[in-house]
Amino acid sequence: MAKGFKGSCMVAAWALVLSGPAVAWETEKARVITRDAKPMECISRVSVRQVDGREAFVSPQQFYLDPGRHSLSGTVALDTRYCPVGPGNEYAAVAPLEADFEAGKTYFLGFDHSAPDRAEWSLVVWKVE
Repeated sequence: MAKGFKGSCMVAAWALVLSGPAVAWETEKARVITRDAKPMECISRVSVRQVDGREAFVSPQQFYLDPGRHSLSGTVALDTRYCPVGPGNEYAAVAPLEADFEAGKTYFLGFDHSAPDRAEWSLVVWKVE
């Protein structure tokens, strides 16, 4: 075997793997992104702590769900740079969000605290791709 041939075979093999069939989440799961916020629109990042009423240990950035209806809840640290809130705790428990999740789609979750009344604040899907 010529020198360098083994290395170029490895590169070709990795290129085949990376360009091969879609990854499982793209076709079989829904992707949920929690790391992105929209502070100018009063949407803060959320940390999901429960899925379907059970404690869940998922990444604070993104995770995957089986398709179907799910209930998600967790905690949030409000980003108040552009949306100041009245006196009170800037850490809030997140009431459950019930939503349908489709395989192959990406859902962006956040906590909407744009309303003056805290009772109206909620966990939202602010974008689907």
